[in-house]
Amino acid sequence: MTSPRGVAALAPTIAALSGLALLAAHPPVGLWWLTFLHPPLLVAALWLDRAGATTSRSWPRALRLGALSGLVAFGPMLSWLIAPAGYVGWALLVGVQAAWMALLAVLLDRFLDHPLLPLVGAVAWTGIDAGRAIVPLNGFEWGAIAYAHADGSWMLPMARLVGGRGITFVVTLIGVAAAVAVRSTVHQVRNRGDEPVEDALRATTLPLALLVGGLLISVLATIEPPPTTGDLDVLVVQGNDIRHWEERVSDAPTTITTNLRDQTIAAIGDGPPPDLTVWPESSIDRDPTSERGANLQGLLEDAAAAAGDLIAGTTVDGPDPATERFVAAVHYAEDGTPRDRYVKRRLVPFGEYVPARALLDWFPPLDQVPRDALPGGDPHRLTTASGVPLAVLICFETLFPDILRGNILAGDDPAQLVLALTNDASFRASAEPAQHLAQSQLRAMETGRWVVHGSLSGSSAFIDPEGQIHDATPVFDVDSIRRDVPLVDGLTPYLVIGDVVGWLTRAGLIVLALVAWLRSRSSDRAGADLDSPVGSGMPG
Repeated sequence: MTSPRGVAALAPTIAALSGLALLAAHPPVGLWWLTFLHPPLLVAALWLDRAGATTSRSWPRALRLGALSGLVAFGPMLSWLIAPAGYVGWALLVGVQAAWMALLAVLLDRFLDHPLLPLVGAVAWTGIDAGRAIVPLNGFEWGAIAYAHADGSWMLPMARLVGGRGITFVVTLIGVAAAVAVRSTVHQVRNRGDEPVEDALRATTLPLALLVGGLLISVLATIEPPPTTGDLDVLVVQGNDIRHWEERVSDAPTTITTNLRDQTIAAIGDGPPPDLTVWPESSIDRDPTSERGANLQGLLEDAAAAAGDLIAGTTVDGPDPATERFVAAVHYAEDGTPRDRYVKRRLVPFGEYVPARALLDWFPPLDQVPRDALPGGDPHRLTTASGVPLAVLICFETLFPDILRGNILAGDDPAQLVLALTNDASFRASAEPAQHLAQSQLRAMETGRWVVHGSLSGSSAFIDPEGQIHDATPVFDVDSIRRDVPLVDGLTPYLVIGDVVGWLTRAGLIVLALVAWLRSRSSDRAGADLDSPVGSGMPG
């Protein structure tokens, strides 16, 4: 028979398997059903650790198990960051995500034997994901459970009602409830004595009810997308075929914009121009109105004359061009003059700006960010020449559903189509483009709208409101895709009510942390009383 200490020795292995399940659930492996194993495996690791504990202070061990799960999941998942940010930047980001997982494990450790553990786990897991979407700095919710379900899961339609975080909540509820039911069944059957089996299994009623309830919600909490109201002929042009890690190009911005101009003209040919032509983020990587970018203006004008209505990812100089810039999607008229622009609202720290630059300017890798991007202000949308309102996301704004919801609802009438413009070239030939595409798939489901996912280096695609990908391009090819894209002006319940699950679970996370702290203090006092010698204390 395995000793308690031997049982506890298995805990790190089970915690690592929990992280591995989360990793393999996401692209490039994409086994989304493994997300149902990620939460119960971490809970099982905590149970095993508790069973073999020799001291009452379990939170340091729980912290290590959670951190281990996070490192196993996020270390390989975010390995694409090594190319642009180096090992230091990658290690810092992975460490932050692992710290969130460590906090999650410490919270769960205080409720391991609580009858409502499945519900506690669902609140904690979803609240942690919602929390890391805003802290630290601008937040980074990469690798959330919901994104693994973007391609093929029966649960995806739930997003129209409760958003992606609702999917994370229900997946965790189902997984942890199943684990509690199995553990409780084994325990009750082993220790029932002469008691009938059906009487011994009464303790499994609650976890089984939560399990069945979660499954029912996942099936019933689905609605159809809003009906289409027309379509728009959209051309997406992908212009970066430079494998930057293998070859040096003396003037990459000019080469890329030239590729885009040539491919745009070739794709249209002698036929009618599309209703809208889309160039991804960084297509015009120097302000064409500046002296540095003057040579790009002619290329832009040639393309705009052919395209008719062009929205292009453009770097625009800020008030101080030497130190400031805007990451923008600019709407150009046929003569190449700007009609309107959307400025990225949620910027990437250390990628697009340097927090506390005056204190960190000594760090050599930050030389890659010579100018700080300035954020856009209020929600904003663009409108095609034919009057179709568009919601725009730039790069990692696809991670933030509140940004998209705000942009869709920014005008008197909701935006009818979503443009997600990104670059992705910095991450080389990695899993990042597929992981990024999954975010656009989930945003399409939440909003009930088609998403035009335009990537400068690929993969570009059209995504329908069911989350299905159409016409995906290879990476690092000059290519174009064109389609009549349906338009939608109706609203999903998620667009109406917003991220209620996210806000409630953030609040729930705070409540759980407070309760966990109080339970920990109570446990410490009980342990201290047991350790005190008889007769100690104040005289009576």
